[in-house]
Amino acid sequence: MTQPDDFAGHNIYLETERLILRPFKDTDFDIAVPFYNDPDFLQAMEDEPPDEPITRDYLKSAGEYMRKDGFLFAIVEKASGRTIGEVCLQWMNLERGKIEGEKIMRLPIGIWDKSLWGKGYAKEIVWCLVAHAFEKLGIDRFCPMDVHADNARSKALWQSLGFTVSREVDDRKTLDFEMTRAEYEKLVQRDA
Repeated sequence: MTQPDDFAGHNIYLETERLILRPFKDTDFDIAVPFYNDPDFLQAMEDEPPDEPITRDYLKSAGEYMRKDGFLFAIVEKASGRTIGEVCLQWMNLERGKIEGEKIMRLPIGIWDKSLWGKGYAKEIVWCLVAHAFEKLGIDRFCPMDVHADNARSKALWQSLGFTVSREVDDRKTLDFEMTRAEYEKLVQRDA
């Protein structure tokens, strides 16, 4: 059952030690706008700044695109109750990432508040959604796409979780990572 302010169109709630992932609400766009207007955050999220101003309507348009191909979540910090970011567990929508006969997902993520960068929140979120995708959705492969080659923080995140580079795109400006079901199961067995 969806709530009146439900934008995401799903009712999946997930938790990590410090965070709650809940369906994205329409009102979350208002919270996101100031963060998207921060040049550091925008550079981490976008290849190039958009030509138009980043408004609620601009973000909602992007959110509509993401939710049609997946599960859009707001990231809520348990300790403060604040909504601090967004993440989309998204079915593969890029041709270069598709493999005939395989169920593949990707994961755009953004922690809006820069003061929370480097605290391990992204790692918690990603691992929670990777486990959900392999164990509950039965995917074959998980492929983070379009990671900026010069974004050391993002590259370190994916590598620390066991992802490997599957391809370099645009003359090495961006990287695509991947983890297969067999690789995921091996990591889970190792950590058990």
